[in-house]
Amino acid sequence: MPPIEQADIIIIGGGVVGTAIARELARYRLDVVVVERQPDLAMGTSKANSGILHAGFDAHPGTLKGELNARGNELYRTLEKDLDLDIRWIGSMVVAKDEEDRKVLDDLLERGRQNGVPGLEILPPEEVLAREPHLAPDITGALWAPSAGVICPFRATIAFAENAVQ
Repeated sequence: MPPIEQADIIIIGGGVVGTAIARELARYRLDVVVVERQPDLAMGTSKANSGILHAGFDAHPGTLKGELNARGNELYRTLEKDLDLDIRWIGSMVVAKDEEDRKVLDDLLERGRQNGVPGLEILPPEEVLAREPHLAPDITGALWAPSAGVICPFRATIAFAENAVQ
């Protein structure tokens, strides 16, 4: 690692984003330095991250977020293999309690389809309750997103950083 004053690129922040950027830049002939004010990686915002890998149905189509959510989810499938990440692809459900909520599900389904989210479907109440029996019995359905998952943000950050160094 070069002294900071000789670095080609300085990344401020050793969280999941900073270390992921360092990993990508490590592919080039650049001297990259990550600067972190905490004593270890992932001790800032990344430590409070829920670790949810969103499917990408919530963002408005045509926005950068709409494009990148679904693409980022897809990229994590490659990262899972390349970095031996422990990702649980458990999917997610957005549950509707009444007919007004049910209309929101239709909107989210359409957004997700426009954003390129695979496998989205609206499940009837009986199927939702079969998957999650502790929900209120009077639900009206749920949007099922099978591509959603969860990851440990600490482990992902360390994996990005280790791979960047390698």
